Amino acid sequence: MMENTIIIGSGAGGATIARELSLNYHNIKILDKGPLHTQSDAVLSLKFKKVTDLENIEIPDINKINHLKNKDHRLDLELMYVEGVGGTTLVSLANACYACSSCYTDSTTTQFQLQNLELYNEFLEASKEMKVNPLPFDFRGPTTQKMVEAAEKLGFYMEAMPKFIDFKICNKCGNCLYDCKPGAKWDARDYISQAQKNGAELIPDFHVKKILHKQEKVTGVEGIHQGKKRVLNSSRVILSAGALNTPLILRNSGITQGVGEEFFCDLFLTVGAYLKDAYLHQEIPMGVKSEFGPYFISPHYSAFLPAAIEEKYHKQKKNIKVYPQDVVGIMIKIADESQGFIDTKGNIHKDVTSRDIKLLQEGINKATDLLIAMGADPDSVVISPLRGAHPGGTAPMGKVVNQNMQTSLEGLYIMDASIIPRAPGRPPILTIVALAKKLAKIIE
Repeated sequence: MMENTIIIGSGAGGATIARELSLNYHNIKILDKGPLHTQSDAVLSLKFKKVTDLENIEIPDINKINHLKNKDHRLDLELMYVEGVGGTTLVSLANACYACSSCYTDSTTTQFQLQNLELYNEFLEASKEMKVNPLPFDFRGPTTQKMVEAAEKLGFYMEAMPKFIDFKICNKCGNCLYDCKPGAKWDARDYISQAQKNGAELIPDFHVKKILHKQEKVTGVEGIHQGKKRVLNSSRVILSAGALNTPLILRNSGITQGVGEEFFCDLFLTVGAYLKDAYLHQEIPMGVKSEFGPYFISPHYSAFLPAAIEEKYHKQKKNIKVYPQDVVGIMIKIADESQGFIDTKGNIHKDVTSRDIKLLQEGINKATDLLIAMGADPDSVVISPLRGAHPGGTAPMGKVVNQNMQTSLEGLYIMDASIIPRAPGRPPILTIVALAKKLAKIIE
């Protein structure tokens, strides 16, 4: 008899577990809160959720960082996410970090090893299927290469970023985020499509409210579909709704211990400056990186930068028009402390801690020195608003799920970034795919 499985969510975790289980002819239903997207539609549907500071916490003034003693920069903390089939993989920059201890001692690989969970083989499997390779040298744009050379003169090394891009068909357009027309970038819809070919059923616009259970065993899910309440029965449910939605569903289902209490989001910002005819925005984004333990830096164009630089020039009485091609930027992404929580209404509350500020300061100083070494105008340096891109920690392994990724309810598993205990400070998609492959082997 085939096991009936319901998977809630179709991002990196949900899509992978659906694909893996479908290979053995399981009866699978994939439910997603959002609609079907094309990649370009997904970018238009990108959402920003404001993060509320915890009360009575003084946040250091990021405007007073060395090199940048002005009041042009805001400490706005927003979280970016997408709801819909494929999740945030559709708007990723295809970065495939292996999250190994050589880059960061508290990497996700190390965190899961401490839970007696080894993912080495799963990383290899995922990398082969997703066509993960370091960005080839001849795919580097001239400004990216200029940054690498300037970094070496400053005494730190920038290496090629691993990408889940099929470079055999990549046209080097640099449009990885908005619309990869040749289809070179992997996203979770690839696995969803394979699962459907193997018999899995995809039901979009299905908003799961809670997990049904009896005597500590899962019996199904309850949700809203096409405006009506609907119940689907199953003795096995895999919750992959993402680190923002998973804790809400768990609480509605009566699971509250440790849920939503250790939120992190891999804080990041971009330091930018004026560099005539840089054309970084047309190069493959984040093609290289330099690792500094709990944070890394990487070339990155932000749409916020041109207007911010032009405004800064205006305040300096300089009439300089700043176009996207004249901007060069460097992202700083840190492993922020898990000092946030999600309340019962889904609101996010989080401090930016003194440790977080220290890491951001270090990264901003390095990025500023690097921009100037590249020939960018020192008087034009600006910082984008602070944001978070990789929410996690809201149902951590060791507290909400065990090493088999199962909750206190028999038959209820969690498979998304919410089970990662602490911030990796690195893109988590490859790690989540590897985790999903491990879970498939555990429960088959």
